[in-house]
Amino acid sequence: MGQFHKAGGGIDHLERLGRGGSPIHALHPAAKGLVTLGYIVAVVSVPPAHLSALVPFLLYPVLAASVSGTPWRPLFARLVPVLPFVLFFGLSNLVLMREPAFTLDSTMLDSAFIVTRGMVSFAAILLKTTFTVFAVLLLIATTPFYEIAACVTAPPAFRVLGLQIVLTMRYIATLLDEAESMWTAYTLRSPATKAVRMKDMGAFMGGLLLRSFDRAERVFCAMKCRGFSGVYRGIGGKRFTPANLAYVSLCTAAFVLLRLCNVSVLLGRLFF
Repeated sequence: MGQFHKAGGGIDHLERLGRGGSPIHALHPAAKGLVTLGYIVAVVSVPPAHLSALVPFLLYPVLAASVSGTPWRPLFARLVPVLPFVLFFGLSNLVLMREPAFTLDSTMLDSAFIVTRGMVSFAAILLKTTFTVFAVLLLIATTPFYEIAACVTAPPAFRVLGLQIVLTMRYIATLLDEAESMWTAYTLRSPATKAVRMKDMGAFMGGLLLRSFDRAERVFCAMKCRGFSGVYRGIGGKRFTPANLAYVSLCTAAFVLLRLCNVSVLLGRLFF
């Protein structure tokens, strides 16, 4: 198996997890989407200075992964590509925001350790990114792609954008096949090279673009022959039952409570 096919298998792995049989898998995709959106809004709206208020939000991804049986390893594997961007913004805050936030006194340290606002902001950005990325990945890992596609393309106002997302996700494998064919041809002509040379990169990417246009035209003609009219038709949709409404209501109430009340501070005052 080539490196492009391995990349395609990694992309498709979370979608295969969406075919499970847990109670979360059985929920309506719109209910899971609304809960995920509410969770992201609640996490992002927490002020960076209130770092302790973010910690209780870890409860949702932990419970969702445990109930759905989603393994943590593929989630962490897909979090890694995002971390360099987070570290870049976080490190810039360490340099630009040097005002003291609070001081840590410890018997193990000879002097008090001053925590700056940049350190607090860096930790807040890291936690917010981790929690929100996990929430989106859990949505993908517990919902088949055709159900997500049917919900995204259902509202007429978002139909065009939804179709773009659906077709992009569906035909990534087709693009990878074209890239694999070009890579095979390139390595046969240059067997001593392990990667595309920079001087050949422009021609390689240009050829891939032209081949993608040609393949897209053939795919569109095939879709039109099969009756495609610009509307994505999902396979056997689920009904939005009272159980789904209860799930959305309970999760929303929990997120609002965690956002308005600093549970970490309340627990600290209660037990310490």
